[in-house]
Amino acid sequence: MEITRNKKFIEVWLTNEEQETIDRKTLTDKLLADDEKRKVVFFLSGSASLIDYTNQLLIHNM
Repeated sequence: MEITRNKKFIEVWLTNEEQETIDRKTLTDKLLADDEKRKVVFFLSGSASLIDYTNQLLIHNM
């Protein structure tokens, strides 16, 4: 898990394994306990091939 804070957001990056074990509601409550001005944003790892999706995106944008 990686947590990054900026002026508006608290960004939380979770791996596939962490998604199965971490309760996002509880984590959000803990992160906002001392910082209610920011919003918590979760980025979740996927299970698809990044190379395949990148190739499709590049072809689509040509």
